[in-house]
Amino acid sequence: MDIRIKQLIGELKLAEITYRMSSLRMSDQPAKDQLITLAERKMKFIKGIIDQHDETFERLMLEVLVMVKPEHDKLEIELDHLLLQGWETEILDYCLDRESKIEKLYKQLITDAQYDEFLKALLMSQLTDTTDIINELEDTKAVFESIFSLESAI
Repeated sequence: MDIRIKQLIGELKLAEITYRMSSLRMSDQPAKDQLITLAERKMKFIKGIIDQHDETFERLMLEVLVMVKPEHDKLEIELDHLLLQGWETEILDYCLDRESKIEKLYKQLITDAQYDEFLKALLMSQLTDTTDIINELEDTKAVFESIFSLESAI
């Protein structure tokens, strides 16, 4: 499997971990549920990509997790700091940054001629879903910002 596909899988796994950890700190139940759903969607993306290759899920995930270990450790420190502060908008900003990084990876992979049309179509579909996720997160963030601005005005 191409190293850039493995990098994408690594980023998707980091996003899944981010969403699961973040969902534990959200005070709003719909936002918590949204993050859990996003984590599950990331795992579906990973499984969809792996299904296109002759690799076992467990072996590939172990290889990817070893590859992204330094970034995973950094993510845990950064996310722990944000989660301790408990500011939902900053947590959502962190999630948005992660999604933007994934979106760029998808765009790079889609323009590469070395991948077959079926894989490109899968990546394009996941890119569209990623754009939808970004929009969902931005909407959720806007709701939190409006709530916080109303609370501070009172």
